[in-house]
Amino acid sequence: MEFLLENPFILIAVIAFISSFFKKKKEEKPVKQAPRSVQQENRAQAERTSADPALAEVLKEEKRKLTEKSRRIEEDYRQRKQQAEQSMKALQSQQRAAERKASAISRTAANTKTGYPVEASGAEKFEPQKQSLIDGIIWSEILGPPRSKNPHRSLNRQR
Repeated sequence: MEFLLENPFILIAVIAFISSFFKKKKEEKPVKQAPRSVQQENRAQAERTSADPALAEVLKEEKRKLTEKSRRIEEDYRQRKQQAEQSMKALQSQQRAAERKASAISRTAANTKTGYPVEASGAEKFEPQKQSLIDGIIWSEILGPPRSKNPHRSLNRQR
């Protein structure tokens, strides 16, 4: 036994043998089943449906109900789309009619003379009233440029 522990080559060989023995034991796996082919799955499904005809009828009934429901939904969608298109057309025609009315009103407004009535004779002169002149001066001060834009010098500074 001392001979085995003193010789490193033999010690390494023994360790390698023991580790390979345990590895082989771990690598043993159960045998996997081969994947089923499409034909085998179809056969199994046919056997299931033939074994349970009531289940097949229930599945067919459910499928028929789903297709009927999808048809109803599609028909409802078509009807709503058609209603929306009709309302859109009606709104567009109303808009066009309103635009025509607005243009007719603007044309008639442009054709009529707005402003002060024209006098037949030019002999009369315009004579403003005193109060209207005063109001005009006040409004020109209010609406005119600000004082900072048009500063006035005082008389004391000019001397």
